[in-house]
Amino acid sequence: MKNIKKAKNVYNSIKVPKELDYVVNRAITSENRKRNYSILHFKYAISTIACLFLCFVVMINLNPSFAASVEEIPIIGNIAKVFTVLEFKNEDDTKLIEAKIPALENTGNTELEKRINYEIMLKINEILKETEERAKEYKEAVIATGGKEEDYKPINIQIGYDLGYSSDKIVSFEIHKSETLASSYTEYYYYNIDIETGKKLNLRDLLGENFKKIVDDSIYSQIEERSKNPENSYFKKEDGGFNGIENEYQDFYINKDGKIVIVFEKYEIAPGYMGKQEFIIDKKIV
Repeated sequence: MKNIKKAKNVYNSIKVPKELDYVVNRAITSENRKRNYSILHFKYAISTIACLFLCFVVMINLNPSFAASVEEIPIIGNIAKVFTVLEFKNEDDTKLIEAKIPALENTGNTELEKRINYEIMLKINEILKETEERAKEYKEAVIATGGKEEDYKPINIQIGYDLGYSSDKIVSFEIHKSETLASSYTEYYYYNIDIETGKKLNLRDLLGENFKKIVDDSIYSQIEERSKNPENSYFKKEDGGFNGIENEYQDFYINKDGKIVIVFEKYEIAPGYMGKQEFIIDKKIV
């Protein structure tokens, strides 16, 4: 968890290099020489994002009927900011990957869009690389320990996203990756962005200097209320339960009502059967 917090701190200081376009193209070219066909195919699709963006904007501006249909897509809303730029399925004898990839667009901040979409591309590539390596290693281990190749079940990976909140000032969304083999687990990556400045927002930005007390008090109160239900069994403080958030980089997203939702992953403050824990902070954001 501490490494994750540090990584988030580092991300907030990232500036978009002037050479970004060159770096992206070079990275894609370099990786293309190293990966097998499935990853090559995916990277080829990723490299078309800029063209898709351009076509998307042109069609909205020139084709009224297309613009009207876009407005009917729930994930986009009245102002197009987060949309599905790529959707694909990739299957072989070790894995099944189904992915719906988001991109940020029409914010009026080109540098912001470059940075976030570049980060999304890198994150998806990282997930795919790790998945392919793990699937290959697992299949080899099954066969090495006496298992039959026909008995091996491919790892199932699903990548998607959900839009939380979107306005002319802030956009909030998450990317999630679910992996299923003998059991399943899901990882989440949260994006809460100030459209004007391009900054990735944290709890201090949104709740002010008193953010920790506001969040802690609200969560303690909600845990106490939920614990009245005998089916809920949160860990005690001394056993790793909730003992206050560490800092302003605690995982969260902003819901459709503009409220902050604090997130704790499965097993983090409660038994696994209770799943991911979310707490809505009933406080107006700054």
